[in-house]
Order: sequence, then C-alpha cells, then structure tokens
Amino acid sequence: MNSGNDIASLKKRIQDLEAECQLQKTKIDRLKKENRRWARLAGTEALTGLPNKISFLRALAPQAIQQAAKEKEPVGFILLSADNLGPINEGQGREAGDQIIKGLGELLRSLLEESDRIGHLDGTHFAVILFPADLDGARGKANMIRARVRAHGFPCGDATAQITVSVGVTSLEPSEGVNGRELAEEIFSRLNGAVYAAKKADGNQVELAQDNGSK
Repeated sequence: MNSGNDIASLKKRIQDLEAECQLQKTKIDRLKKENRRWARLAGTEALTGLPNKISFLRALAPQAIQQAAKEKEPVGFILLSADNLGPINEGQGREAGDQIIKGLGELLRSLLEESDRIGHLDGTHFAVILFPADLDGARGKANMIRARVRAHGFPCGDATAQITVSVGVTSLEPSEGVNGRELAEEIFSRLNGAVYAAKKADGNQVELAQDNGSK
C-alpha cells in the first residue's frame, strides 16, 4: 500500500469536493438573485412575498389616498424599520438576518386587519396603510406593533432573537383631485424622517411624521 499516493488521492478528492461545493453555491446565489429580480418585476419582495416599494408607492398607497379623498375619510400610514440588525448579520451571517426580516413580515401580517395593507419596501423597512384611521387610531396601531415586535422571539439560526423597531406614523384626509402618487411619495419622505428620528432616540420608538400642511 502506497500511503503517499493514498494521501495525495484523498487531498485531490477533497479539493474536487470543495470546488464542486463552491460551484453549487455560485449556482444557488445566481438563482436567488434571479428570483429576486423576477419578484421585483412581479411587484413583490422575494424574501417576504409582500408588495415591494414600487408596487406599494405607485399602486397601493395612491389607491388608498384616492379612496380616502372620495369617501372623505382619514387614511393612516406607518413606516417601520428593524433596529440594529447589523450585529446579527455580522455575527451570524446574512441568512440569520433574513430569517428575522421574514419573521417580522409574518408577524406584521398577523397583527393587521384584513382591510389593512402592508408592503416590504426594502431591507429592514415595512409600510402599512390603515383605512379608515385618524391619527389617534394610527398611532395606537403603531404602538401596538412596536410592543408586539419587542416581545416576540424571532427564529435566528438555531435559536431565537429579540429585536425592536423604529416607527414613523401619520394620518391625513386628502382632498379630492389630489395626485395620489405625488402625495404618497411626500408622505413616505416625511415618514422616513420620523423613522430616522426614532432611531436617533435609540430605537423602539414611535415618532409622528412632520406635516408640512400638504393634502
């Protein structure tokens, strides 16, 4: 028995297996990227299956605004972002962070009414439309979501993780004839500012979006 040849053969076999694993990983990554691309074209986020930013801001939000204007009812909007996922992504890998985001989407769906609308705008950001909802109602729902997220254990690898969210909230009664898309963009610009303010206050906060008087 030639132990030298056996060792060389074993090393070669290991190298071949490692190369095959890397090739399969590359193929899987390519398929995931392609799935995300098709999901975007279909108007959904691949990870959560929820409406994406384009679908939400160009269709769902404008439709809600126009319905509110027609029925002369207030419509509420919530924007929320998971806090401090960076350390989880760095310590446990991006897949662990993705697990949490997917779980967050599922939790949000379970907390909302059938008439509410939810979207996954990007990364850590989710948006909710409440109709009809005045500011007190929208703020109450936002605080309920914040508290339930904080108390929830999200699957993360082989364990669970607890997270918090920073939340922006607003409500308005739009005028008839309003441009739904333009107003939706304006609303979510203000909501982004509110979420940023909540994060600056260490997260786990609900902040009111600043109203510039436009309706």
